[in-house]
Amino acid sequence: MAYNSKNRGDVYATHGLGPVAQCLDIHRGDRFTVLTAMDTKSVHGKEYMEKATGEPCNDYRNGDHTTTLMRTANGKVVEIQHNVMNPQPYNRLFKLTGTKGYATKYPQPKFALDSKQLQESGVSPKIDNLSSHGFLPDAEAKKLEEKYEHPIIKKYGEAGREMGHGGMDFMMDARLVYCLQNGLPLDMDVYDLAEWSCLAELGTLSMDNNCAAVAFPDFTRGQWNEQKGYKHAYNTTDEEKVDAIAAAATTAQKEQTAKLKLWNLYDAIAKAPNADAKAKAQKAFATAKVKALNVMQVAVKKAAMTK
Repeated sequence: MAYNSKNRGDVYATHGLGPVAQCLDIHRGDRFTVLTAMDTKSVHGKEYMEKATGEPCNDYRNGDHTTTLMRTANGKVVEIQHNVMNPQPYNRLFKLTGTKGYATKYPQPKFALDSKQLQESGVSPKIDNLSSHGFLPDAEAKKLEEKYEHPIIKKYGEAGREMGHGGMDFMMDARLVYCLQNGLPLDMDVYDLAEWSCLAELGTLSMDNNCAAVAFPDFTRGQWNEQKGYKHAYNTTDEEKVDAIAAAATTAQKEQTAKLKLWNLYDAIAKAPNADAKAKAQKAFATAKVKALNVMQVAVKKAAMTK
């Protein structure tokens, strides 16, 4: 709340902007060029500060609701909203509108395509008079989802859902580990980070100047158009072997963590009453960690040698 009282704009843009930036090939053939932002006045933020401090608050910076419009070099437009103040049903607002169809993600995946477009997507509709002005019937939508289910969801989706938060945290972590294990480019890079995060600063500049248009810096220095289309990188040599090695490493890590009581040793460092005790605790933890890593390395080598 203190941050919002001193700063204006969409201060949490990456959650919504990241996925749509990948869908629109940002830095892979396109880039954001300009934005304009506007916000409502602060009602709830101002009210909260006055209740918390017992003093009048007439300079609360961030509005209750911020809307930002962005245009890309290739003529696409993105609208993103930020509102954590007003009462409203939870809605991620994920929608894609294109020249041949429409898709929305939340609260349920829905698609709007006509019969011709559905056939071009490889699905034969059972209904002749499909219109892109209405959502697909459940049967056609299910076939479309099954045909185009993403490999990452196929691989991690079910396991991720058991981990909570819709499975998204597990899938993102698993994907990061997969790329690192295989020496692959990550799904996002430092240029994406800069592009997605600068929305707060640029939005502030826009709103502080009567919602004027503000240009995006080209963080890539002209290289945004070198790669054509956003793609996920995959290991194409031996996917099953990679999975077996990862599973062996994970199993060994869990077993050694429990056997050597690594978390207890780690906590003992923070709980040490003095410098000598802390040094002993750090040494005990380091020794146990080396033992665990050695066992993990043996498990990985064994899995790698298995045909």
